[in-house]
Amino acid sequence: MKATFRKRTDGSLEVYIPKKDIEATVLDVEKEGVWGGIFKLSNGWVIKVPSLEIEPKFPITLEVKKLNS
Repeated sequence: MKATFRKRTDGSLEVYIPKKDIEATVLDVEKEGVWGGIFKLSNGWVIKVPSLEIEPKFPITLEVKKLNS
């Protein structure tokens, strides 16, 4: 599913998943590489975000996979 990430003014990450109409804050990241990996969200979801060589410019839309039900 597609997810759009943006960085808030306080430096935290926020994610919006349009098909589910979910907006959540990224609480924890298990990094794989420089940016990406397993992201734990404030709504209880855990998603896998593709690893990138450098931190992207925000906002960015990426294909992610939900890991928990």
